[in-house]
Amino acid sequence: MLCSKSHKLHRTSAASLPPLTTAAEPVLNNDDLFIEILLRLPIQSLLTFKSVSKRWLSLISNPDFSHRRTTSHPSTPSGIFFPRPRPKSPAFDFLNLTANPSRAPFESLNFTDEKHGFVILQSCNGLFLCSSNNGNYWRRDYYVHNPTTNHFTKLPKLQAGTVFGLTLAFDPSRSSDYKVISVRYSDSFTNTYQIEIYSSRTGPWRPVQGVFSAPFSMRFDNGVYWNRAVHWISTWENSLYFDLYEEKLHELPMPRVPDGREERRVKYFGTCGGNLHLIEIYDARDMELNVYEMQDDHSGWFVKYRVDLHGVSVAFPEMIPSVMDVDLGFFPKFSVMAIVDGIEESYIVLKIDGIIVRVIVESGRFESLGKIESGGGTSQATLTLGFGEIDAYLYIESLACV
Repeated sequence: MLCSKSHKLHRTSAASLPPLTTAAEPVLNNDDLFIEILLRLPIQSLLTFKSVSKRWLSLISNPDFSHRRTTSHPSTPSGIFFPRPRPKSPAFDFLNLTANPSRAPFESLNFTDEKHGFVILQSCNGLFLCSSNNGNYWRRDYYVHNPTTNHFTKLPKLQAGTVFGLTLAFDPSRSSDYKVISVRYSDSFTNTYQIEIYSSRTGPWRPVQGVFSAPFSMRFDNGVYWNRAVHWISTWENSLYFDLYEEKLHELPMPRVPDGREERRVKYFGTCGGNLHLIEIYDARDMELNVYEMQDDHSGWFVKYRVDLHGVSVAFPEMIPSVMDVDLGFFPKFSVMAIVDGIEESYIVLKIDGIIVRVIVESGRFESLGKIESGGGTSQATLTLGFGEIDAYLYIESLACV
């Protein structure tokens, strides 16, 4: 096993420790006191200390330890992974978001000898949902991967049939367990769907909720987990969220679409720092973004930030669409990769023609973080839907067991 699944910290003999000085021995022999010290150390140090002894490995690998460290020292994103265009290698670019740059935890994913390679589907609070890259959803192999520890687990096979999307649900501040939610067709003739859940605690896929109807425009492939629920946006009709504790669907209130617009133009939909964020853009040349945040009770959205991008557009005029771009529905010419609610300051991360730019939301101050290789362009359909690019995955250091 990669991690202990016990929910009590193990007590082991001090005999497993390396030789101690007289002053340090009482501290390190007291598990409770020693754990309090370990909880205050950086994750990279903890990973190194796992090799000191079996006792240290047992304490640091325990799910209870990971849970306690998360609640006492919440982590913020330290980087973003971007898939590189095939067939070039390495498979992923890594962009560091911290003041103390560190190496990427991996350059490519190699869980098995799968000849088609592996892709990241989603990032959720330190864990990645990954899959083989070999066709239909139900034919693929799926993995939950901790990029910090490089541990992974393979999920059971999905049943044959049309699968529209999978969503990883993991909140280390609440539990060391995680779930994966799948949405599939129940009956294509009646346009009804079925939700199935895999739980790291209880095991195999199981159907829940019963069959339900949903509009064709529902983006089940862009599910976002937040506040004990998975959220899906429809670009035409009502949106939905699925409460994982009630195991029931509810309607997700959305901001009003402006008069004269028939479809919802979502530029960003995601979560960070315990908040669910949404950005919609309806004016191609509007360089001020309204960043919406969802109320904790799911009652509605409010404008959390107004981000002024005029200064950014002066430095990067290529982000302003031409008249032809607007006529074709291609706008705006940048992608929102992430919104990070930081401890000291919050910022958004933009991709402008392959250049990654960080913009501080309070001041509009910005900086270029680097350049990544663009991969094959984006289809007109994706741009028209307005979700922008979704191939950016936040990296958050985590000791979570998978």
